[in-house]
Amino acid sequence: MKVFNCILGVFAIFGSMYCMFFPGKTFLSSGLIVAVLLGMLGVCSIFEFVRSRKNKEASDKNLIANGVLGLVFGICAAVLSVLALFIPAVRGMLDLIILIMFVFWLVYTGVAGIFSAVAQKKLGIGKLWIFSLIMSILLLVTGLYAISHLLYAAFAIGYMIGTALLIYGVRLVSSVFEDKE
Repeated sequence: MKVFNCILGVFAIFGSMYCMFFPGKTFLSSGLIVAVLLGMLGVCSIFEFVRSRKNKEASDKNLIANGVLGLVFGICAAVLSVLALFIPAVRGMLDLIILIMFVFWLVYTGVAGIFSAVAQKKLGIGKLWIFSLIMSILLLVTGLYAISHLLYAAFAIGYMIGTALLIYGVRLVSSVFEDKE
């Protein structure tokens, strides 16, 4: 699983660079990007949950919640993106819906990450909980700001997706170097 996390993390980091260099293209294809990201997050979380249960490790209930929500939101984003291809008159409305789904996902991921970092600290699992806490707070603040300024968030969605993808990639790559005793 470590090799898979490292490869996926590197791809996510390169993808984040593309999103940040081309935020306009990112916004236009945001539905597909969100669908792929949430779908991958959902599938990976469910696989990790099943693996931890199979190896009789303490399974995290957050993993199954992330997995199910990731798949549900990913499927919703994919359906909305496909509908937007065939109904161009409602493209703006669907992009706004996808933007709102992404913003609420940022808030959820930030809050879940904060709780996860606090739990890591209590368990005494390395020092990476500090990085996780800082990134989760940044995700939460970005999501809350975007909720209150949807018009500005629409112009910055490329950067938001790029930033979230960068954080996800760094988390995956850094998870390879964590010691699991």
